[in-house]
Amino acid sequence: MPDNRHRSASGRIAADCLAALGMFTRLPLQWLEKHAADVDLRRSIWVWPLAGALVGCLTACAMWIGYAAHLPPVVSAICAVMAQLLVTGGLHEDGLADSADGLVGGGTVERRLEIMRDSRIGSYGALALGTSVALRCACMASLPASCLFPSLILAGSVSRAAMLLELKWGKPARQDGLASALFSLAPRPLAVALLTPLLLAALLIPADEIIAPFAIALLVTFLMHRFSMKKIGGFTGDILGAEAVLAELTVLVSLTGLNG
Repeated sequence: MPDNRHRSASGRIAADCLAALGMFTRLPLQWLEKHAADVDLRRSIWVWPLAGALVGCLTACAMWIGYAAHLPPVVSAICAVMAQLLVTGGLHEDGLADSADGLVGGGTVERRLEIMRDSRIGSYGALALGTSVALRCACMASLPASCLFPSLILAGSVSRAAMLLELKWGKPARQDGLASALFSLAPRPLAVALLTPLLLAALLIPADEIIAPFAIALLVTFLMHRFSMKKIGGFTGDILGAEAVLAELTVLVSLTGLNG
């Protein structure tokens, strides 16, 4: 009986990792599929900040490869962001662009939701996408090498936790789609997910640098929440993606300011 319980628990952990990594990355996961049982995306939310931390770690590794090849910091940062986008498939960046087009460009709730579902990118989306990628590259190029791994790991973790705050605060703007399928969240996995970035911060960055990244990321996430509530009456998958990008950028900007 204990062995069965152990296998059941390990199967659920593998399933949660598979769900989270399958959602947030394009990494090959066939090795994990054979160990997973009972995949549940909502249950997997406790892994989300860890998946974001993994993406940040891989991005930092790509940056270090650029340094090892004696590339200038700016070139290394651009190559690292390209590698990050390959790992994630640009999922959240797509949400940012669609959200910018829909929330700013539409005149009614229905029209805004329609624009956000359109795969084409308009001028607002292009501007949001271009400036966000440029800002990420600039921050990474400006960070001291010793701060690169802690900053990117924490930024990735906070960005996925920000999505969970929106799921907790808001309501789906429409009854179909990924966002509505995730609503609502189980308290225990949510608590673990929200504590994870705090634990990573305590382990990775100096104590006097912890408050600013979290405070600014929380403020930006809340403002985006209020803006989407006003414009479309809730959240969509695109809104969640936009909040992930914005939270990641606020952490990087704040840590760049503290260490640059």
